[in-house]
Amino acid sequence: MRFTFGLLLLLATPVLGIPARAEQTNLTPPVSSVELRSYGFGLLPLDGKFTRFHGWLRYEPSNPGACQVVLEIEAGSLAMANETVRETITGPEMMDVARFPDLSFHGACQGDSVAGTLTMHGQTHPFSLDIVRSAGTIEATGRLRRAEWGVSGNPVLGGSTVRIRVITPDPLKNGSHT
Repeated sequence: MRFTFGLLLLLATPVLGIPARAEQTNLTPPVSSVELRSYGFGLLPLDGKFTRFHGWLRYEPSNPGACQVVLEIEAGSLAMANETVRETITGPEMMDVARFPDLSFHGACQGDSVAGTLTMHGQTHPFSLDIVRSAGTIEATGRLRRAEWGVSGNPVLGGSTVRIRVITPDPLKNGSHT
């Protein structure tokens, strides 16, 4: 099973305000992480991390509020402490990675957030991630209502919302651009 999470902050273009001289840093494990949190019974956190993904963050060093990102994740790489919970979350009642192996996000930085579209479970909708920079890292976090993407199975285990969090070194603090 594959699940692709694409956090895509689009190619640098003058339309988005990122000059052609933009720099790029890669988003790959183990340097970066992509996490999922489902809420059992609507309040108990069920955490997982994707272990196979790739992508990039393109930015203009003189304008840190303007950026673009691309990130793709294999759903089958979701690792969780409890294998039964993992199989349920990636199974046909929830993520259904056999039928919908890709999750992708395309967007651009807008101040302290990344706004774009998220494609999941065969549907594309607007989605935003809030950005927090601290201690040399960038953390982008967003919450989605599962039903909006047609993921309504197993509400007791899955709860109604899912948190997605991407953590990567801040290239402006670490000089980790490529």
